[in-house]
Amino acid sequence: MGYAFTFERPAPGNTFSLNNWQMGFVREAMREAGAAAGQGLEQVLRTPGLEPAEQTVDMEKFLSNSNWHVSGEEAGFVASRLRLAASMDVISDLMSFFDDAPDEVEQWIEDFADFNERSVPHDGYRVR
Repeated sequence: MGYAFTFERPAPGNTFSLNNWQMGFVREAMREAGAAAGQGLEQVLRTPGLEPAEQTVDMEKFLSNSNWHVSGEEAGFVASRLRLAASMDVISDLMSFFDDAPDEVEQWIEDFADFNERSVPHDGYRVR
């Protein structure tokens, strides 16, 4: 099982995918960036400026591939928070807690932020 993300309105380059293992790391980065929250878990590092906000997306949308719709506004927020967290070295600090975090994690997160940015003008995307 994995996660496939597809623009809401079709366009070139409209897909992105991660397997379950990869998505687990991306979810933790989204949580720490304040981009997604919920499901009873909270941030570990609690970095000022990355607190969950009104725009924070419900983590439920990223826990299954059940055709959830992430709106363009939500996607833009996810992208901006992931990029901010990466620029503050929060992602690398967080990944140091995981013994099994591969070197590619930061690239997966960057790629997911890029996909979220590209999906904004297409009314977001579906999680499948």
